[in-house]
Amino acid sequence: MKYNFINKSPQFSLLFVALIFCSCNLEKKEDSLSIDSWEIPTSESTEKKISNLIQDNYFLVPLQTNDSSLIVKIEKVVLDQDFLFILDPLSPQPVKVFDSKGKHLRNIGRKGGGPGELNNPIDMFIDEKYVFIYDNPEKLVRFDRLGNFVDSQKTGVAGFRIEKNKDKGYVFITGGTESNLVTTDANFGSFKNFFPYQNRTVDQLILSPLSKLQDGTVIYRRYLNDTVFSISDQGKPVSHLFIDHGDKAFKSDPSINTDQLEERMVEYSINQLFLENTDHQVLYFLRSMNPYFFVRNKKSEKTYLINFMNLDNDLTFTNPLAFTFCTSDWFVASIDPSQLPTDRIKFDQKAKVALENVSAEDNPVLMFCKFKL
Repeated sequence: MKYNFINKSPQFSLLFVALIFCSCNLEKKEDSLSIDSWEIPTSESTEKKISNLIQDNYFLVPLQTNDSSLIVKIEKVVLDQDFLFILDPLSPQPVKVFDSKGKHLRNIGRKGGGPGELNNPIDMFIDEKYVFIYDNPEKLVRFDRLGNFVDSQKTGVAGFRIEKNKDKGYVFITGGTESNLVTTDANFGSFKNFFPYQNRTVDQLILSPLSKLQDGTVIYRRYLNDTVFSISDQGKPVSHLFIDHGDKAFKSDPSINTDQLEERMVEYSINQLFLENTDHQVLYFLRSMNPYFFVRNKKSEKTYLINFMNLDNDLTFTNPLAFTFCTSDWFVASIDPSQLPTDRIKFDQKAKVALENVSAEDNPVLMFCKFKL
């Protein structure tokens, strides 16, 4: 079975307009009864400084800048075996490989029409010895870690995101008028569809609809849906976490059309980005149109909430600082060097050393951190 995708670029603004999804059948009734619930408080924390929120083992990686490593836009960051794989789909060579200090080592993949070349690279993942690039509309291209082309195969799914579901199969985010979530077996021989298409606002492209935990579990998120799902070994979405916004939770109203919805969004709390590692969960959301940053310790359930614009980046002094990726249990923020202050006297020693030779025209600097909470 083949799924079509209407070619369109992701929209990464903080505010999206959509309708809540229709309920779908999950694996077992008890899944919804045992789901972890995360209650969002109404009062903000008093601590505002980033340095007091993250562990001292944070590190900064200035990505080396040269003619072959120049980054247009970072779409994905994967830290694997002390190597950084950066997906830059707008570049002629879309995967750039750096060591853990930021030295550029090589590029993987090249746009073109020849064998092993790429048409529209939109996602990637690393699986042991190989780098896989998802080439829209439906091709999965395999390279070794040195960038040598190995083979390619058709997935039968045309979409814009892919993750490997351990060794059980694959998970896709599609587009167009097809189901939003599609899972397959390991050989792309059978397909399961979830969350049928409703309209262009409900099924718009969102930030990080798929992510992967350290144990290989794939996490799936829908816009205007306060339930986060994990994908089972059988390729089905199972309730993973319920984000409880209380009275501010989005309420579906079938009588409201999509054109009226944007006016109503100011009444609700709307999730924008969700990230998770072994110990913490991070949420960016809008509450009555104000942006918030929220961290939760999964074990102690201690939480931290602040208006995102009040968060003080006292490490690199590039405000606001947003963690937009999670890889190998690290939360990752991308820092634009052009925003770095010229006078770096206030930087701590670690930041001074890492950023000493960084100039405004250089590639982004990546900050890797874990939270103290």
